[in-house]
Amino acid sequence: MANGRIALLLIVALLMGAAGGIFGYIYITGGSGEPSMSVEEALATRQADEALVREAVGTAVAQAANEIIPAALGAAMQAERARQPITFNIVPAESQASFTVEEDLRGVRTTVVGLTSDVGGAINVVLGDPAASSIGDILISARTLRTDNDMRNRALRSRILFSAQDENEFIVFEPRELSNFSADSIAVGETIRFDISGDLTVRGATQTLTFAAQVTLDHEDQISGSAATTVLYADFGLSIPDVPSVSWVADEVELRLDFVARSGR
Repeated sequence: MANGRIALLLIVALLMGAAGGIFGYIYITGGSGEPSMSVEEALATRQADEALVREAVGTAVAQAANEIIPAALGAAMQAERARQPITFNIVPAESQASFTVEEDLRGVRTTVVGLTSDVGGAINVVLGDPAASSIGDILISARTLRTDNDMRNRALRSRILFSAQDENEFIVFEPRELSNFSADSIAVGETIRFDISGDLTVRGATQTLTFAAQVTLDHEDQISGSAATTVLYADFGLSIPDVPSVSWVADEVELRLDFVARSGR
């Protein structure tokens, strides 16, 4: 009987100890129950935290916009600019028009070349769409064409081109169509090839013909290139006078323009 009471007391003591331990833990970790801040302070803190988040997000978005939007606008402006024609004017001092024809001079096959730098015209280039480009009238002084022989030069002016007469002073090429472009766009350092069809007037006679041309964009403000074709001079009503020293002249003449052109922008 005594042993039973002792066991019961031990059990009660253990339960009380366990309960005290649990309550002790709860008491200590439960704190005093005093608020660390008022509700108003808590709301203000929350709003401030949210504002910081919004600011951070806004800053990130703004930075991204600052990077993306100008780049997009810049790309759009560049694309639009590439579709606007740029006018390049031929620089006579750095350009020349020429004709080349074969003849037998004193029994020797000779290549005759006539040259002049008196050439002018405008070329309107659309870098992003070369097919939309255009070329204004090209004028060449027939009067200032020079070969390596003064007597031949005089014959050109007085008996072949009649360029000593004011009405025949200039050869005029009026471009009508640009075609067969080798590329859809052109950038600095690149060369594009194409054909130029139009009307060539020499000594009052006009013929429609096609030049094979190429143009290089040297830099943003300069292009250079050439255009060439072959014609029969008889098609323009031209004839070569008989002279003792020349026994034969080829029917075909190569016409060529080598040019440098600059923009004024």
